[in-house]
Amino acid sequence: MAKVVITIADKARGIDVQCQIEPENGDSSLAKTIAIAVGAGLAGHVNEKVLKAIQSAKKGKVNVH
Repeated sequence: MAKVVITIADKARGIDVQCQIEPENGDSSLAKTIAIAVGAGLAGHVNEKVLKAIQSAKKGKVNVH
């Protein structure tokens, strides 16, 4: 089972957000290809949500949605 892992960490100059694929040894090439496609799609979506959350935090809003 391939996994898509999203990590969010504090860095000295802001926030570090990463979207990584973790395939397992028994995964088929189709499962790996799909995981890569899903990870790439999620990376853009997560980036958009992070930017909105940062902008809302600067304005003092609590709700990210």
